[in-house]
Amino acid sequence: MGVASAAMGAGGSLLGGVGSILGGISEASQDKYEARIAQQNANMAGRDADVALDQGDVAAQRAYQQGAQQLGAQRAQMAANGVTLNNGSALDVQNATAMTTGQNVAGIQYNANARAVDYRNQVVNFDNEAAADKKAASSAILGGAMGAAGSLIGGASQFADKWDDMKDSGALEGGGEDAGMSNAFAGTGVNISGW
Repeated sequence: MGVASAAMGAGGSLLGGVGSILGGISEASQDKYEARIAQQNANMAGRDADVALDQGDVAAQRAYQQGAQQLGAQRAQMAANGVTLNNGSALDVQNATAMTTGQNVAGIQYNANARAVDYRNQVVNFDNEAAADKKAASSAILGGAMGAAGSLIGGASQFADKWDDMKDSGALEGGGEDAGMSNAFAGTGVNISGW
């Protein structure tokens, strides 16, 4: 049983090593996929920031035009009623309309810029996530290789210990308690003499 046990231990170590490599490859593949998704999200957030600014510009222009139309309508109404436009309460009304229009335009632009900044922050976060996922993919491959190496080295060490024990007990040379196992490879073409 000693030779078979040693061989099975070595085979188990080999399978463990292969499993570590495949696990590392699988994990790296998942990390690369997540990196691609994060990069796509970063690209979309960048486009969303540009759209937010464009929408803010359009809305600000619309608010400015509406304010200008309101001011024009006020002036026309006051002029039709014979009110002097350049002083007194008529001037105060025009100034208030202009100030309200300016505040509306500034508020629209501020909100658009704030949305764009939020999207730009998302770009940074997604870029960082993509970079971390790429590093994790590299680490997964390395981790799988290191796990495989550890498994193979451990298995080789156990095999060598068992082999030495069998050799010391004489099991490999036809003497000793396990003499019947010296022929474990008989008929297979494997020559173990001299090991």
